[in-house]
Amino acid sequence: MSKCIYSLLQTIVMLTILVSTMGHTSELDLDRIIREALEQNPGLSKLKHRWAAFEARVSQAGALMDPNVKFDLVNLPTNSFDLDSTPMSGRSLWVSQQFPFPGTRSVRERVAKHASDVAEAKFEDRESTIVNAVKQAYFNLAFLDRAISITRDNETLLRDLIRIAQTKYAVGRGLQQDVLKAQVTLSGLKDKLIRLGTIRATTEARLNLLLNRSLESEVGRPEKVTLTAMQYTLEEIQQAALEARPLLKGLEHSVLKWRATERLARRQVWPDFTISLGYRQRAGTKDDPVNGADFLSIGIGMNLPLYKGRKQHHQIVEAQANIRMAQSQVEEAKQQVLFSTRVAYLEARRHLEEAELFETAILPQAEQSLESAMTGYQVDKVDFLTLLNNQVTLFNFEIDYYRHVTGHEKKLAELEAAVGRPLFQTERSW
Repeated sequence: MSKCIYSLLQTIVMLTILVSTMGHTSELDLDRIIREALEQNPGLSKLKHRWAAFEARVSQAGALMDPNVKFDLVNLPTNSFDLDSTPMSGRSLWVSQQFPFPGTRSVRERVAKHASDVAEAKFEDRESTIVNAVKQAYFNLAFLDRAISITRDNETLLRDLIRIAQTKYAVGRGLQQDVLKAQVTLSGLKDKLIRLGTIRATTEARLNLLLNRSLESEVGRPEKVTLTAMQYTLEEIQQAALEARPLLKGLEHSVLKWRATERLARRQVWPDFTISLGYRQRAGTKDDPVNGADFLSIGIGMNLPLYKGRKQHHQIVEAQANIRMAQSQVEEAKQQVLFSTRVAYLEARRHLEEAELFETAILPQAEQSLESAMTGYQVDKVDFLTLLNNQVTLFNFEIDYYRHVTGHEKKLAELEAAVGRPLFQTERSW
């Protein structure tokens, strides 16, 4: 009798799993949605265009000012307005070009180039952030789907246990409190399914937001999640982060930008030059000593930085303060990277060790305990509350196991985001 009931329970569980998987036929491929997020995410697109705008400023910064062209009617007599009445009158065309002090243009271009490098680093760092956010949502969905599946399986088993308890109570071999306790536990599972479903819908909407899809779109079920081996030491990961993290590179370029800005401010103490070329067309008169020859004029001018004590000097002081600020930002960011990688690494190790403990010891022992209690209950050697407690315990252990598996993968994703590039290769799946 006990073997038949146990076989019936197993059949019900398998049918429940089959029905639950039929509702989600499409699989969610992690690599594909990462590519989609990098192509479609509007926040990332905004930074990409911002970088392009900064890049377009580089050639502008090194270019000369536009030349000036001026046309004059010179010494026009007001009594006749006749340009041919006097040798002093004429038509003049002037062209002038400003030339910054030698080396200034290259320094300006360098400032713009470092600003472009900062924008590029922010774009690349946001790419890593987007990839991490997609992975976090993906692994959350993987855990939630497995938790919902386990909860539904246990709901089915619990319904069958209630029927068994009701049957035994009807023939005088059970207690009414057993039935009531099982019904309370079943109601708790229904409440858990409601909460898990709400969390899944929210997580799905968050993933759609990252993918720039409609928030109501169904994303499907994640593929099998793999438990990834930890291939690096903490020191190796931290060293890689300090060398490759785009955030740190961007802050270092910011230091270089302000140093170039300081050099530019020092060069602006020296004057800029303006070269002018003019041509005057004249009409000849009988008393003109040069017989109406046209005139050619060449001139050179410069600005006088007389107020450098109030202007250029303070530009230098401002740039030096910004250099120190940027250097402090670099050191602060490095410390934050070292801290975040240490925390993520330790958490990943904890999840890995606990997942292995659940897989090798806790879950097998809980399954054996439940099977023994099931057999004992059929022959009245184990009370119903003990059987129910063993079932609930196994249910909680299964969910905790998958929480540690996905938690481990989420922490590895955080480590990759901290470094700014992929680090890990998958090894085995659950």
